[in-house]
Amino acid sequence: MDSSFYLWIWVLLGVGIVPFVFFSLIAVILEKIRKYREAQRSRDKLFKNIKYLTSVIQGEPSKEQIEEVLAAFRENFLSFAGLSKDSQPYQERIDFISALAWCSQVDIDSIANYREEFVRANPNFKKEIETVVGEAIKQREINKKKK
Repeated sequence: MDSSFYLWIWVLLGVGIVPFVFFSLIAVILEKIRKYREAQRSRDKLFKNIKYLTSVIQGEPSKEQIEEVLAAFRENFLSFAGLSKDSQPYQERIDFISALAWCSQVDIDSIANYREEFVRANPNFKKEIETVVGEAIKQREINKKKK
């Protein structure tokens, strides 16, 4: 047989495999995009759960995690409008504020600034917010002195 026959076979195989490789790469890329979007939706769902936000603050969060959690709190839970003091959503928000004040990675000046921000957003709950933050800071200082 002629060598041109083999050359044509290789060219046809090459031309035939290019679309297969192209479509395979597209499928892989689309799957990675889908998984990324799914992870983002899962993460967004977590950041709309105040119990999750509180658990992050109660752990040993980094500065970046604290900022992310605070941004999620501001976006989803900052306003106490329409909540009664006996409701669970109100208590969950107060628990978050208390956990933030307890968090050793957050300095006292920042906590005071956050307290003022929370009070500005919820003037009807000023006394409760200030009491929770004050008690948490007081207990935090007592615990620091014991160590």
